[in-house]
Amino acid sequence: MRFRTALFLAALLSQPVLTFAAIKQRERNIQQEAEAALRERNPAAALRALDELIKTQPANAAARFWRGRLLAEQREFDKALADLEVAIKLNPGNADAFAYRGYVHQKRSEPDEAMADFNRALRGEPNNEFALYCRGLLLGERGHTRAALADLDAVLEINPNNIDALHGRGQVYMVRRELAAALIDFDRCVNVNPKDAVGYSGRGSVHYLQGKYQEAIADYTKAIELLPKDARFLAQRGYALAGVGDTEKAGADFEAALQLDPKEGAALLGRAELRRTKKDWAGAIADYDAALAQAPDDFRGLLGRAAVLYGSGALDKALLAYAEVEQRYPQEPQPFNDHAWLLATGTKDGLRDGARAVELATKACTLSEWKNPAYLDTLAAAYAEAGDFAAALKWQESAVRLAGTEPPEVQADIQSRIALYEKKQPYRETLK
Repeated sequence: MRFRTALFLAALLSQPVLTFAAIKQRERNIQQEAEAALRERNPAAALRALDELIKTQPANAAARFWRGRLLAEQREFDKALADLEVAIKLNPGNADAFAYRGYVHQKRSEPDEAMADFNRALRGEPNNEFALYCRGLLLGERGHTRAALADLDAVLEINPNNIDALHGRGQVYMVRRELAAALIDFDRCVNVNPKDAVGYSGRGSVHYLQGKYQEAIADYTKAIELLPKDARFLAQRGYALAGVGDTEKAGADFEAALQLDPKEGAALLGRAELRRTKKDWAGAIADYDAALAQAPDDFRGLLGRAAVLYGSGALDKALLAYAEVEQRYPQEPQPFNDHAWLLATGTKDGLRDGARAVELATKACTLSEWKNPAYLDTLAAAYAEAGDFAAALKWQESAVRLAGTEPPEVQADIQSRIALYEKKQPYRETLK
């Protein structure tokens, strides 16, 4: 977050309701000290001055607001909330106080209270830039991307060079997979401020989603140069390096990120996936568990952990893990597909269930609109396990047709099962 101009503080402190004409000369000097500290972006000095002012003027609404705002920016949210509550009680017409109280609620994971405060701020001041920005982010987090864009568009109409709003809108565009629009916003960020590390990171993420891994690596590298102590950028570059097949450098970036921040979730997941590909099952499980301890509902963490259990041969535990992911993410096709594949092709006697596999694979195909050849391949294997080889052949042939753009080895693998089903034999996957 950035400080607004100190002139805004002066304007608030001059409101008649605050009766500043009655403040002694010494107290006016404290006000000037606070203003000077804000101009110099010295929040510690500003807080000291405001503490002293509030001792003599505990009902000073403007001082309460500014101390609450600064405390919020210092992440002292409980103290900030107490000051902002007083500021609102003393001056309920201050839209900024509602906006910042909403911000505090947002940071305290109290989204309903945050939304109520942002709405209250905007009823009093429809063009309140900070309230619009924060509400836009909150709407985006809640999946209301269209409404989020409306708020962030409004912010950028007020202030076209609001870098934070450009970051936020770019992220929303990425969630909506409107990558061209996201790229425009992040390009604008780095053009407005060539030292904007977050802008380079955002642009790198767009390139990554476009499969342009070298461009992503270049942008992430620039972000790392600007903020070398930020673990997130190292983790992001690790994924891009993995995308070009350089797993050694990718692993080094994940390790470096975790040296800076042992709880960096993206780095833990990235290292877990590398360990999984190397069949380091214990290491992968440890990383997935560490990531899930911080974000228990993380889709990649839950699905990756299930895959490790499957790959390591803990098939009964894998079945339970897939069922958990399905329950938490009923609109995601991958866990239904992987669960079905295990029930259809697992080598452990007594574990397979063809009828259940058909049910789960059908769900995966439906969620993916019957366009994913791997899921059709699973459906065919499920029917084969259920003894319906005519249906197995039908869906396997469909999978072969859809797999035309897949790598040759994938096409050959899918094609190979046709001969098996023609012989009325189910497929069994042997874990290596």
